[in-house]
Amino acid sequence: MARTTEQLMDFLRYERNIKLQECDWTQATDSPLTDAKKAKWTTYRQELRDMMASATPEEDESEPNCLKKTSITWPTKPS
Repeated sequence: MARTTEQLMDFLRYERNIKLQECDWTQATDSPLTDAKKAKWTTYRQELRDMMASATPEEDESEPNCLKKTSITWPTKPS
């Protein structure tokens, strides 16, 4: 069943939110990160938020209800 653009964006938003939650700790005041590392994580998190404005997700034909991995370019997570 082909999904609407709105449904695909919901799938993308769900995956994006997981990525944001996984790095929430980097923004805490008691985070062990240096200011420089924290700034890199802040940039990464903003890139995750910003990608929603230009994303054009596609459904994976072989896996219904999944996003086609090649249709999404995720920002690079800091190391």
